Amino acid sequence: MLVEVGRYTCLLSQFETFGVRTMFSALLSQVSIRTIAAFWVIFLTLLVFFKRRKNLPPSPSGSWPVVGHLLSLGRAPHLKLTEWRKRYGDVYTVRMGMEDVVVLNGYRAIKEALVDYKDAFSSRPNNYVLNLVTGSGKVVDIRARIYLTDIALAKFNQAYKEKRKFAYSALRTLGMRMGPGSMEENIRDEARQLCLK
Repeated sequence: MLVEVGRYTCLLSQFETFGVRTMFSALLSQVSIRTIAAFWVIFLTLLVFFKRRKNLPPSPSGSWPVVGHLLSLGRAPHLKLTEWRKRYGDVYTVRMGMEDVVVLNGYRAIKEALVDYKDAFSSRPNNYVLNLVTGSGKVVDIRARIYLTDIALAKFNQAYKEKRKFAYSALRTLGMRMGPGSMEENIRDEARQLCLK
């Protein structure tokens, strides 16, 4: 029996005789390599965009590829985030562009994240644009040994802790007081001196 579907013509009796493998190979012989490549590119792209890490908190539906939930936030994102808090609780995930962002609401959730699990929340996220601009901590000027990610943009790790400790000790050696309010007092004194001139 000959069946014609669009531009594809095939024998049903041949499929029944040889099974699924023959049907698949007959279909592939009619499809171009470009079509197969386009299918795989689209499939893998969608797989990457819709793949979610399993250990993240719940997330609102309606995330779009590439832009995420940015279109859903509207002109008043704080109101939309508050609405999602009522629906999903104090901790939920929002996709901002291609990044998953964990949103924390309420004193308990924020305290737990920033105090109890401080090591997990201390570092900066891996950001493509920031890495491109700063050189990912690479040496920018070999003669001057300038690193763009010394302290301000560094990831929170053992090297960062050592750099911070060194900076504090150097500032103490130069006579700067450390502790609550001391920097604010220095700024006020400098501002007062500028106003007197």
